[in-house]
This record gives sequence, structure tokens and C-alpha cells, in this order.
Amino acid sequence: MTRTLLALASCLISGTGHAGPEQAGAAPEPAHALPEHKSLEELFPDAEPPALWIGSDAPELTLSRFVRGEAVTSFEPGQTYVVEMWATWCAPCIAAFPHVAALQNKHGDKLRVIGVNIWEGSDGESRADEIEEFVANHPEMRYTVAIEQGTSMADNWMKPSGRDGIPTAFIVDGTGKLMWMGHPMAMDEPLDQIINGGYDVEAVTAKKWNGHLASMAWSQMLISAHEGKADRLFEVCKTLVYDGYRGSPFALNHISLRLLEYADATKGILGLAYDAAERACELTEWRDWMILDTYALAAFKNGDRDRAIEWQRKAIELAPDTSKPELQPQLDLILGGG
Repeated sequence: MTRTLLALASCLISGTGHAGPEQAGAAPEPAHALPEHKSLEELFPDAEPPALWIGSDAPELTLSRFVRGEAVTSFEPGQTYVVEMWATWCAPCIAAFPHVAALQNKHGDKLRVIGVNIWEGSDGESRADEIEEFVANHPEMRYTVAIEQGTSMADNWMKPSGRDGIPTAFIVDGTGKLMWMGHPMAMDEPLDQIINGGYDVEAVTAKKWNGHLASMAWSQMLISAHEGKADRLFEVCKTLVYDGYRGSPFALNHISLRLLEYADATKGILGLAYDAAERACELTEWRDWMILDTYALAAFKNGDRDRAIEWQRKAIELAPDTSKPELQPQLDLILGGG
């Protein structure tokens, strides 16, 4: 069985350097009524936004050294800023460098990008030397690059905003307010609107809040599975499948796998795993071999052996040659009846 795990970017999309779900998004209206489930708000009735949220005053810039570009020590009125957090060990951060540079080039003097190095293992002069060498080897970082003072930027920006993965970008508007935060590959449209007009802060805040609650539910799923709390796992995953990640096929695929692998899976849990896998197949038009692999297992565990055989064979047909051998054992299992 191929285990498709989301990795930041699945990370397209929460896009972080850590494993995690993609960003929750709006899903098409279902053709029929969905099974009863709690909304994200009902699942976490006492949830409050993080201390640093959209509309908050941007924290101070506490930087120990500027490695490239002009120094920026404070936010000037009327100027838009992007504060982008990165680390040398973070492959998604490195992949985002050219895109961040392209945005700086596009917006010119209307924008100041500051790439801030955080979460490095070294400190002091050894850290400074390491970052100096790294940046020298990455000419694509065509914007201001700095090193945080101690762990201050991680402590005062990342932690209070609930961001636990990098790269993460924060957009600060001309009034010094935090207007957006997320993966730098997803900031083109909000950045353009913040600079040139048309930014709907209320709509963005509502979407971010929905994503924040979905991330909380994702964490609850992992904790509940680890602690063997089947009832809570079922409750949370119903919300994720029918609400929070209904429009996100790779998140749905991951949820289905989690449920199928759960040691004490009930009939309800297995049925939910099937629904998640089926929805993921629909969203990918039944053409993603990894998701079909999951769907076949879900069908088999729900007693539909013929359908499991059909779609496991289809998964093998669509898979690249190097991956076909990984899928054959599951087909053999299904053909043998388990």
C-alpha cells in the first residue's frame, strides 16, 4: 500500500517545511445532503484567534545582522512590507526564493521584502558566518536578507501567530498592521491587492480563521488516533471530511489512510474512510493512482471486494513503472480475500 503523506507543500498549500495538511478551502456544493457532522466552529466552540492575527499591530523587527540589501529597522508609514521566515535546512524555503524575489522586482519601491533567517541550530558568530556563506551561494535572494536576534523573530512573530512551519510570509501594510500570513507561494494576489487596492480584509480573515480551525482539527485527529480515542477521532474526522477539507483531495486521502490504519476501526470509521477516499477520487477525476490505491483499500475494508479489485488494477495501470511493484501486494491481498 502506498502511503501518501502530506508534506508542506503538500505544501502547496499550508505549505510549510513541516508535514501537515494543505490549506482548507471552499468546496463545491454536494449533490446530496452530507451525513450529520459538526461544523469547525461547533467542534471548537471556545476557540479564539492567536494573539497575533490579521489586523494586529506588526511586532517589532529585532534583527542582529543584515546579510544582503538595505537595512530595515522599522515599518515606515505608507510602505508595504513582506517579512518572510526561512532557514538554511528548509527545502521549501529555498524553492520559494526565486518567487519572493520576483514579487520584490514586480512591485519595486512599493514593497520591501525582508527575508529573516530563523530556527537555525547555531548561534552568534558561527550562525552569522553560516548564513553569510549560504546567502552568498544563493544569488536568487534579490531582496533584503537578515538574521534574527537570538530567537526573537520566531518568538514574537511565529509563535503568537500559531505558525509552526516555514516558509511563512507576513504582509504588513502602510499603517503597520498585519494584513496576511501564509506560504509565500500563495501571497501574490493578496499582496497585489494590499498595494494597489481591492483587498477584502474581512473575507480574508474569515478564510484564515476557517483554515486555523481546520488545522486545530487536524491536530486533534493525530492526537486522538495516537491516544486511541475512537469516538473523538470519528467526530473530528467527520468534520474534516465533510467540512474543513472537503475540497482538498490530498488531505482527504491522508485522512482516509489514517482511519484505515486505525487499529480499532469501527464500521463507522471505515465508512468515513471510504467517503473521504471517494471524495478525493472525485476531486481528482479518478486519475490519481495514489488516491485510487487508497480508495481500493477502503472499498475492500468496507466489504466491496469487486470494486476494490477494479480500482486497484486501475491504480496500477496509471502508476509510473517504478511504482507499480509497490501496488501489486495490495492487489494480491484483495484477490486473496485478505
